[in-house]
Amino acid sequence: MPLAVGDKLGPYEILAPIGAGGMGEVYRARDPRLGRDVAIKVAAERFSERFEREARAIAALNHPNICQIYDVGPNYLVMELVEGGNLKGPLLLANALRIAEQIAEALEAAHEKGIVHRDLKPANIKITPAGVVKILDFGLAKQSAGREGEVTENSPTISMGMTQAGVILGTAAYMSPEQARGEPVDKRADIWAFGVVLYEMLAGQRMYEGKTVSDVLAAVLIKEPDLTKVPAQVRKLLRRCLEKDPKNRLRDIADAMPLVEDVEQVQGLPAQGMAPRHAKLAWSVAAVVALALGALGFVHFREQPPVAELTRFQIPFPASENLPTPLAPQEVSPDGRKLAFVARGADGKYQLLIRSLDSLEARVLPGIETVLAPAPFFWSYDSRFIAFWSADRKLKKVDISGGPVQTLCDAPSDVGSGSWSKDGVILFGGIQGGVMRVSAAGGSPTALTSVEPARQERGHVVPKFLPDGRHFLYFRVSNTPGSSGIYVGAIDAKPSQQSSKPLLVNDAAPGYYVPSGDSGTGRLLFYREGTVLAQAFDPNKLELSGDPVPIAEQVGNGPVNFGLFSASTNGVLAYVSANGGAANSQLTWFDRQGKNLGTVGEPGIFGALALSRDGKQAAVSRLESRSAFKGNLWLLDLTRGGAATRFTFDASLDSYPVWSPDGSRIIFGSSRDGPLNLYQKFTSGAKDEVPLLKSAETKFPYSWSLDGRFLLYSVQTTKAKDDVWILPMDGSQKPMLFQGTEFNETDAHFSPDGRWILYASDESGGNEAYVREFSLGFDGKPEATAKHQISNGGGYPVSWSDDGKELIYLSNDRRTILSAEVVTKPAFQVAPAKMLIQLPAAVDTVPAVTADGKRFLVTLPVGQSGPQQFTVVQNWQVELKK
Repeated sequence: MPLAVGDKLGPYEILAPIGAGGMGEVYRARDPRLGRDVAIKVAAERFSERFEREARAIAALNHPNICQIYDVGPNYLVMELVEGGNLKGPLLLANALRIAEQIAEALEAAHEKGIVHRDLKPANIKITPAGVVKILDFGLAKQSAGREGEVTENSPTISMGMTQAGVILGTAAYMSPEQARGEPVDKRADIWAFGVVLYEMLAGQRMYEGKTVSDVLAAVLIKEPDLTKVPAQVRKLLRRCLEKDPKNRLRDIADAMPLVEDVEQVQGLPAQGMAPRHAKLAWSVAAVVALALGALGFVHFREQPPVAELTRFQIPFPASENLPTPLAPQEVSPDGRKLAFVARGADGKYQLLIRSLDSLEARVLPGIETVLAPAPFFWSYDSRFIAFWSADRKLKKVDISGGPVQTLCDAPSDVGSGSWSKDGVILFGGIQGGVMRVSAAGGSPTALTSVEPARQERGHVVPKFLPDGRHFLYFRVSNTPGSSGIYVGAIDAKPSQQSSKPLLVNDAAPGYYVPSGDSGTGRLLFYREGTVLAQAFDPNKLELSGDPVPIAEQVGNGPVNFGLFSASTNGVLAYVSANGGAANSQLTWFDRQGKNLGTVGEPGIFGALALSRDGKQAAVSRLESRSAFKGNLWLLDLTRGGAATRFTFDASLDSYPVWSPDGSRIIFGSSRDGPLNLYQKFTSGAKDEVPLLKSAETKFPYSWSLDGRFLLYSVQTTKAKDDVWILPMDGSQKPMLFQGTEFNETDAHFSPDGRWILYASDESGGNEAYVREFSLGFDGKPEATAKHQISNGGGYPVSWSDDGKELIYLSNDRRTILSAEVVTKPAFQVAPAKMLIQLPAAVDTVPAVTADGKRFLVTLPVGQSGPQQFTVVQNWQVELKK
């Protein structure tokens, strides 16, 4: 009996009838748990156990060109509600090939999973308003409402039973000869149907017709196709697909499109053509959308699709997990069906989780518990894989449906997400380097961009492919005001050939391009001061137009100028609310037993901090926001609860304070000249700061020897690697290189007697703490001395104890403070590390420790005003049309 509006089917509420077909009625329904509309197909009979097993197997298909199955009931299927029209010809060759390519990709994805469609036809192929091809009803041709074998030429699905040999499946005009004979079928039946559908798209008429079903079936078995009605460029492809003997037919759909001949002569197609296998055609969205005007099929579509509705809902963060601090980014899959994010488990290790938007639970991807924080990762174009960076500084990938983790390449620097194209090209960017390119199959990465020291750039991050697979968006991080922003690069250009003109001057990444369904101009999504904005962008002209429009507000931000949002290509936006995580930090004292001794001063967004040697004052960099490299130094009087006095007054960034041994001066890094240069200022404030060391490179000061003779600092080289240098403070000598290799060396600290230097290096893959002896040779330069590894499993150096017998460092997860006892005479020896403090949350900056090593000043996140959750917005483009 038909369902009425308002009826309930399981948890689903019926909204309207929208079609009928061989399986029964089709309804639009509402899923109240996820707050979205779905399509429900209700069959006249209860499904068999075998049908349910097959349906659940098909539900595992995850491809942007395949309509997703969400749920299986006793006699109904819950499916993705696809708004669109039927496929109908005749079409121009260029347009038909663009459609055919997407069909082939969907079939390839299914065939790789061992799933055969068996009923491919135009009625099962839809075009969404966004111009995306969707194939329906994979492998779901089953018992019809009529009697076995009672069929007509227009039956949506012919006959049925249990799909065993001897039973005819498929609509007569599109079934393969072996199907017509009732023989067993495999993926080659789909290849036949693909050829028939492509013929119909081009010729505008069916390949096989007749007055009765018997006439049609006889033509399929006997009649050779007339290919004179289609362009010559596709005849070779059609001949291979339409071999009546499946043994002679094309065996893999992935080999179909390269058979198109003389592609350069096809209007609208790029000269490079279809080969190699995954070389993709340029999209013309307007032409494709014009195809969405067909008649109503047997499935859940209307000739004039209903207006898409904006839907917004929240996904609470798993109660058993903890968000990293600073917050790690999340990524919605390109097909808009899944959300990936990073959390820390009870054991303190980082995990990568996947949450289907139609599911109530997230699942952990096994084998990647060592993922870096804040855990850069990204999806493959087909939403099947995730690429990520491991703690051993390698780019890896994993199939989200299961399988081993595969290493792709070494990651030359800290990274900030990436992009994976249909052509099997992966891009990733470095916090301290340029955009790199590597094959999705693995190999050696090559540079596409390089940081420009003259522009004071710190790195090129978050590359995102544009639809042509050749151009990409990426974000340049610069210390020069007005130079940071979103740029456009090309994968076939050398680093020196990339445009240095910003597409959009901005202080935060990332930038996402989302196609539009009604024109060739899509939208560039970007983050600015807590708001996600959308601005018209032409991917062909590579130009912005119009004014940006806000589509989400109160959006959180993370480290390295990163807005915590992501977007799919089909209108799904996901973000972390600004009140869903800690916006500020609180300076807090802890003793060696981990006891909280109270807070210092007011909460804020803090950069580096340092304690005076007498422990009475702290110097801290207070930032304007997490997404802007702007801030000044403040002095805190620790004898008066942290009473603050502003120390510098700069429009750029002043940070990395280092106290002189007597507390009379502070050396710090400032970006007022472009790169971070070294300045010094009297703590009395009697005089303005003066330059100490200026050059074209970015410099970070770390430690002043107790005898006042030397300053330790790091220099970011032109190859985006940090080296440790020593600056004599008496002015008699030039800076001296202490540790300079192809790896990063940072966070250097003198021992109390000035004979040893503690520093960090990533030479082993991850960041570890090391010690080297500091000794000057006869030439006045540091001698080559042996290094000793202190940490094992990651560490950021914090300090030496005042007696020089203990080294203190912070774990990679930024939650644990450890110590290692050392002796330096007669030889250097280090004991196994032991935990001092387990902090309640990860800290933003490296802690400061008093000279006696008894108290630690740390930054703890505060200000979380609500439950941690993700916000998901579907069809956000609707707001742009109001």
